[in-house]
Amino acid sequence: MISIILPKDLEAWVEAEVAAGRAESVNALVVRAVEGYRRALEAFRATLDAASADVRAGNGVPLDVVIKEFEALYPDV
Repeated sequence: MISIILPKDLEAWVEAEVAAGRAESVNALVVRAVEGYRRALEAFRATLDAASADVRAGNGVPLDVVIKEFEALYPDV
């Protein structure tokens, strides 16, 4: 079993989300948050891998293009 300690402000926010019915439980909200973080990180890494492959192939990708593509995929990150 994993146990986490949240900063007071996040703890209060999580509890408010559960109390308002926007999350089933503290655990469910944390699971959703970690899953979202994982998806965003995996997408970011894939974008970096694709950019690195382009650079190795002699096709540079400007950083601003990579950032815009990432932001379009994950506007909440």
